[in-house]
Amino acid sequence: MGYDRGTVVKGPDLLADHEYRPYVCLTDESHPFNDEEALYAAVTTTRRAAAIPLASADFKSGGLPRESYVNPWTVVPIRHADVYDEEGRLVEATTEKIAQEAAGYLGVE
Repeated sequence: MGYDRGTVVKGPDLLADHEYRPYVCLTDESHPFNDEEALYAAVTTTRRAAAIPLASADFKSGGLPRESYVNPWTVVPIRHADVYDEEGRLVEATTEKIAQEAAGYLGVE
């Protein structure tokens, strides 16, 4: 099962020693291995100047239990089979902002 762009999922914590971490799905069906994996931006509770805060208005459904921020410079591939659950879905404008900032870290304008 794949996840749509803008879905916030609970996946394996690839960055710290926690059982899981939330991530925002940034890819769509154009990803070459869309049936197996997607690219996700990490979500954290650590406030950083360059991080994108997630407010309740950023969610069209669901949400996160704690104040959270997306690190658009931390993009990881995660296999669909390794995702635990869906936490919610972001509005398109928020998803696009995260994707644009992530692309900026790759030199795309």
